[in-house]
Amino acid sequence: MDVRNVGAPITTSQRLGYRETPDSGFYAAYQAAFAAQSTPTQNSSGSSETNSRSLADILGSTHSELAARRGVSTESQALYAEVLNKAYSSGGIENARAFLGTLSAKELDAVRQNHCLAERIDTGSLSDEGAQNLLLPEGYSVDLNHDGIDEVGAARTMSFPPKDAPDAFKEAWFQATAGMGMGEMMTYQLSMHIAIYGLEVDGKTMGTQYPPDKIDSYRQAVDNLLATLEANKGQLADGQYERDKTFYSKLQSLLAA
Repeated sequence: MDVRNVGAPITTSQRLGYRETPDSGFYAAYQAAFAAQSTPTQNSSGSSETNSRSLADILGSTHSELAARRGVSTESQALYAEVLNKAYSSGGIENARAFLGTLSAKELDAVRQNHCLAERIDTGSLSDEGAQNLLLPEGYSVDLNHDGIDEVGAARTMSFPPKDAPDAFKEAWFQATAGMGMGEMMTYQLSMHIAIYGLEVDGKTMGTQYPPDKIDSYRQAVDNLLATLEANKGQLADGQYERDKTFYSKLQSLLAA
């Protein structure tokens, strides 16, 4: 249940910063993975136990790795996995808000914990996108309004490349960012996101926007970023010009191939 590789295998940092839209076989594959694992046993205190290897097989490496970083307990992950299986087997994903409204307080809190949300989930105020993404493990999401932002519950998060991006751009992006640390890659993700979608300020989008499903949009965005880099060369911190020039030039060459 891992994020699909595009071209060569992607690194952990790349995988953790990227989400894909579930394909038509995702939900059946999840249910099969869930069924293949042994039924959670009861420990001496009466709570469910599922080993971490089984959870990684069910929820996927991306979800399990992020859960470990966030300190989400195995018990919470196991309960979340059960919630997802119930949603997928009952058609709950098709009306995610209504399904979330049927969950117990404990189940809903497991959903909250597994998506690292600070506030209690108010099912009545969720958008369709926000509700559906709560019922997808990390590494997967939907962007129903195609704005490059994923609503997860009430939260708004960004991943890159966009789900609408052509495979040719995704391959170029993963080649250009290979070996990059998470922090550096996130900086370039944000820059490219703004270059494609513009910058939202007080509910209004500033700057030029480009269709995210066209390869020429990314070529133009990179050209614009390189031009801006040259125009502001003298105002940058030591080493930034050289670092950014190297990265965007490499991405430009990959997109021209």
